[in-house]
Amino acid sequence: MTQATSTAARRIGIDIGGTFTDLFVVEADGTSRIFKSPTTPHDPSEGLLNGLGRAAESFGQSLTDFLGEVSTIVHGTTIATNAVLTRQGAKTGFVTTRGFRDLLNMRRGIREHQNNSKYAPPTPLVPRDLIATVRERTDVNGDQITPLVEEDVRDAARLFREQGVEAVAVSYLWSFLNPEHEQRTAQILREELPGVFVTISSDVVPQIRAYERHSTTVLNAFVGPKLQTYLANIKQQLSDRGFGGSLLIVQSNGGVMSPEIASESAVNALMSGPAAAPEAALQFASAHGSDNVITVDMGGTSFDVALIRDGQPLLTNESEIGGYRVALPMLDIHTVGAGGGSLVWVDSGGIMRVGPQSATANPGPACYGRGGENPTTTDADLLMGYLNPDSFGDGAFRLDVEAARTAVEEKVAKPLGLSVPEAISGISRVVNATMAEAVSAVSVKRGVDPREFTMVVAGGAGPIHAVPIAQDLGIGRIIVPRDSSVFCAVGTLLTDLKHLYARTFVSDIDSLDLDQVSELYRDMRQEALDTLQSENVAPQDVDLVFSADIRYIGQFTEIEIPVRFDGELTGVAVKQLVADFEERHEALNGYTMPGEGTELINVRLTALGRTVKPRLLDTPSAGPDPSAALTGRREAIFSGTSILTDVFDGLALQRDNRVVGPAIIEQPTTTVVLTEGHELTVDAQGNYVIEPLELAASQ
Repeated sequence: MTQATSTAARRIGIDIGGTFTDLFVVEADGTSRIFKSPTTPHDPSEGLLNGLGRAAESFGQSLTDFLGEVSTIVHGTTIATNAVLTRQGAKTGFVTTRGFRDLLNMRRGIREHQNNSKYAPPTPLVPRDLIATVRERTDVNGDQITPLVEEDVRDAARLFREQGVEAVAVSYLWSFLNPEHEQRTAQILREELPGVFVTISSDVVPQIRAYERHSTTVLNAFVGPKLQTYLANIKQQLSDRGFGGSLLIVQSNGGVMSPEIASESAVNALMSGPAAAPEAALQFASAHGSDNVITVDMGGTSFDVALIRDGQPLLTNESEIGGYRVALPMLDIHTVGAGGGSLVWVDSGGIMRVGPQSATANPGPACYGRGGENPTTTDADLLMGYLNPDSFGDGAFRLDVEAARTAVEEKVAKPLGLSVPEAISGISRVVNATMAEAVSAVSVKRGVDPREFTMVVAGGAGPIHAVPIAQDLGIGRIIVPRDSSVFCAVGTLLTDLKHLYARTFVSDIDSLDLDQVSELYRDMRQEALDTLQSENVAPQDVDLVFSADIRYIGQFTEIEIPVRFDGELTGVAVKQLVADFEERHEALNGYTMPGEGTELINVRLTALGRTVKPRLLDTPSAGPDPSAALTGRREAIFSGTSILTDVFDGLALQRDNRVVGPAIIEQPTTTVVLTEGHELTVDAQGNYVIEPLELAASQ
């Protein structure tokens, strides 16, 4: 359970997933409740309001009275993500410098997957006939070479009007050094195309590398109208039902932002859905003395993995979504299609596959009894004996065991010549291997030893598969939060307002103009303070973190390094910056080059506005005996053998209770499967800590 840090009214965290919409409600007195409602893909706001209606009903209130007592709603959304993945964003036009029309769709000019002869880049978001070029030119120093020809801009506007364009992205060469041409272009386009979403690269991502800047700006235009419409709709829907508090949107960088900023910077919400998980994971792991964390979140559609090192979630400036490059800092989250609703199928070569296709919320897995005929991970988990068919989803409906068995038999067992028990064990092994590979991708493949990390497990289905994944990678400690099934919703209430700023300034460190760099930092600082003020953040709740992108001269990639800045950049700070860069370069790459020249590429600022957060509340010890929570026994398959297994009520387990596997711990919206050789302990906050018996005995 959690407790709020103030006596403010209730706060709600919301995460809309592919299958379920999750709500985490924290009351003014510190109590919390969780709610799940089926996601409604045709209109996600419908599933959200259904969930709020269920919450209101459980409190014995009308929805209007319930929302009238809510001070803050923090919302993670997949609207922008799905718009890109399904290519159902706005019809978008692109304006760029004449002579460079094809730079956007040429991408980097190389095959991203060079060893895949069948690889083809994704279909361009902007077709060539909707790319307009304009006579204008700024040089590498930001000086004007060719004035903006405004008639060219008006010609572009006429083209877009005739083609029914809904959004326009503008990105000129070197505009991040001098944005005047882009700003004037935007003015003309808004005059000529009222109601059309217009965005410029110098606002979205004012930094070097033309293709990445073009792509990011186009993505902002492509998803902007859809997210803008959704946010306006949900704000109105909530207002009409009595909500008068603050609505905040989760960003891809793990922070939150106001709907007004999200509407203009929609690209910052591309990973809004899973971005709250790492912050929540760190809160739970730090209570056990760990700031090295791997967080895994297995929902209905996907399996998301992120890595936190030394208390900092990893960010990347080289993300892709749907094959389109995003140059803004985003949490480095690795996703595979291995959720509870992932379809199990046999390919043409007779190989069993799991995902990436999903049964989604409708019709759902075969065992849901809603018309689904294809087996899923959930169907296999049910047949393994891990799920209780009579109390799934807080008893919302009964799972159909025979429908699951028929689906596995017809679609998997018979095509492979296996018995049903062999098929479901095979499905479980394939799913676990797929997820272990995803964890390996963010750890082992980056030179990080997962054995040095704590794994925090989230999602309704995650705790079922957590122990085999950890065993495969040698991870010793697993933490399953009591509210793991709504983990991202919990995480939304643990995040701060966050805005990231960047300016390009390329210079050898030895000849760095400290005054110019200081001015860039001051400009970003003022912009950040103005933005946070518009979001009603008090000055004492503002944190500013300055950094710089550094590389050895001749390198192609940079490393972001913190920099000491207090109004003026000093020579001492620069000397320390270089020393910190070389230390970090050694850690990341295994070598350094003493005496080689270094250069500055970008200066950056991370601006945080601290929010009121729930805090973990200790519970009294009940001793090691868990027998009061034992509800019965049922057959379940472990290591290919059916075993009569102890089943515990998770909500009845108390602090310091210890359960030795094999065992199953059930909660209304999640299930923990504890394999033989592992022990589960309930910690002071009611969360589950799982360790191998030999490790637990040594502590």
